[in-house]
Amino acid sequence: MRFLASVFFCLITFAAWAQPKLNSPYSRFGIGDPITQSLIHQTGMAGQSAAFHDPFHLNLQNPASFAFLRSTALETGLYAKYSHLATATATKDNWSGNLAYLALGFTLRSPINEVLDRNKTPWKFGMGFALTPYSVVGYNIQADETLPDVGEVQTTFQGNGGTYRLQWSNGVRHNNTAFGATLGWMFGKSIYENTTIFNDTLFPTFQDNIRQDIGINGFVWNVGAQQDIPLAYAPNNKDVMTRWITLGLTAESKHKLNTVSDAYFIRSNGRSSNGQYANADTLTQETDLRRNLTLPAGLTFGIQYVKLEKLRLGAQFGFESWSNYKNEARPETFRNTISISAGAEFIPDFSSYNRYAKRVRYRVGGYYRQDPRVINGQGLDDVGVSFGFGFPIVLPRQQTSFVNSAFEIGKLGSDSPIEETYFRISLGFTLNDNTWFYKRRFE
Repeated sequence: MRFLASVFFCLITFAAWAQPKLNSPYSRFGIGDPITQSLIHQTGMAGQSAAFHDPFHLNLQNPASFAFLRSTALETGLYAKYSHLATATATKDNWSGNLAYLALGFTLRSPINEVLDRNKTPWKFGMGFALTPYSVVGYNIQADETLPDVGEVQTTFQGNGGTYRLQWSNGVRHNNTAFGATLGWMFGKSIYENTTIFNDTLFPTFQDNIRQDIGINGFVWNVGAQQDIPLAYAPNNKDVMTRWITLGLTAESKHKLNTVSDAYFIRSNGRSSNGQYANADTLTQETDLRRNLTLPAGLTFGIQYVKLEKLRLGAQFGFESWSNYKNEARPETFRNTISISAGAEFIPDFSSYNRYAKRVRYRVGGYYRQDPRVINGQGLDDVGVSFGFGFPIVLPRQQTSFVNSAFEIGKLGSDSPIEETYFRISLGFTLNDNTWFYKRRFE
């Protein structure tokens, strides 16, 4: 476990030290830019989640998948994103990145004990914990215009913050049917600030400063189910499927969260070198305002064809009722959304001992996702492709773990006021250990 602790400490330290600043204009709206909840081995397959389960990898989006674990899995990941923003008159390039997730999942029945005790049971149980970013706010935009009878006006929009999810998942399986549930806590704080400077007024120039701090917290949950349909079994072991189809479903109802906000409207003659307002006049001040935030219900269905240790093909469809989104602290109108994706994973030769490239997991996928935010009466669409690799690594005690990578290329907001073309790189680590809950014997 020293190795695991060292890897995680280095990752967390790196993420905290090197976080390129996000500048995403659309994160002004809603609770920010949504962060994909798929882990990196899923991201390479365009985020397949509803029907995905694996004995060595986690799936945080469908809790039923935890019942298929046959090893303890400790997972973490980092990502970096390059964005090219373009309007009709200007362009901007930006790099950003952060820690993607921290997750732990394990089976509650040791597979080693099952073999030693010769006591097989059709019941399997799994559990997991995870901390993931859910949304991120980060923007710095300047708009210049000339107004009649006012003159030159310069407005700067700035924001930062985001939300996180801490979740606890449980799954139970009987033979090839699994159900699961996740209970989570969402929390976070975001700051939104507008500064308007009237440059053509009499000296000294005055400015309006509007700032709103919003904290979010509350419980969230979802449920899931997965069903394996056997197509073929191993010739000498009818308990081992070699080919099957998995059907998966996840669902969650509306979530009513709490918000605590502070709002300020200050008119001043600018700021001094130490950041303080000069000759400030507080026109509006509201503190500790408690309101509600409603997140939408959602439903995702997926299907996968799996050939054991060789091939995985999957597709899924999702729907979220974002028209029910309501934020009393920052009222906005959103649209219902759908998402469609498909992906594949291929392993040339799982058991190859002299050709490492044949044991690598090769992944590819494509996706179309509607964004719920509506800008100037027009919705945003996110279209892209992905690919990735899973590199197996054998650790002490012959534990097979993985280094996973994923690459995404896509465009958000085609034909919208601001088009974003992006390239996202993700790197993750899956560390496995099947000795948890192992009952040691002494003679």
